Amino acid sequence: MTSDAFYQTVLDQASDTEAMLAAVKKLKESQDPQALPSLIRAFGFNNPTVGEAALAAVLEFGSVAVVPVLENVDGYDYGARAYSVRALARLGDARALDFLLEAVRSDFAPSVRRAAVRGLGRMAASLAGEQPQQVLTQLSQSLSDGDWAIRYASICALSDLAAVGDPTLKAAAHNLLQQATRDSEPLIQLRASVALQHPN
Repeated sequence: MTSDAFYQTVLDQASDTEAMLAAVKKLKESQDPQALPSLIRAFGFNNPTVGEAALAAVLEFGSVAVVPVLENVDGYDYGARAYSVRALARLGDARALDFLLEAVRSDFAPSVRRAAVRGLGRMAASLAGEQPQQVLTQLSQSLSDGDWAIRYASICALSDLAAVGDPTLKAAAHNLLQQATRDSEPLIQLRASVALQHPN
């Protein structure tokens, strides 16, 4: 039996929440990247307790988890996809940029879009080439989103970008934060002002 098949069997044998949590813990403790596809599969168990445990386990693998998450996104299960977006957003790796940009633009769930926007800022330090401009363009658009929480997440992401050493990136992020101080929502105005006064 291959390692991947073994890890899958460990998860398949779990029949209730307690057993599933024990299986997720066992897979995490293996510290074997081959356990990642099985952990990612647990995102789709329609059990928030197990999903959160699997998410925490995947995040412990760090950047090693990025490609397996991208390769195992369940496009048909909203819950599983949401966990994948959250994982990639928190890992902050530029290899997930295209995926997160697509989630910001087209996902129907505000919480998923918000996580994806936040993830754009977390990957600030690993962006290269045209990627910073792609992120700035998207964040500029997100500052006009009808959902104030998306606008708030955009300000947090811009604050991350402003903290990166590149002067051009800092200036562009600063300009967008200035615009956000004129938002119709007082909380957005306040968060933008704080970001300008206290860069990360």
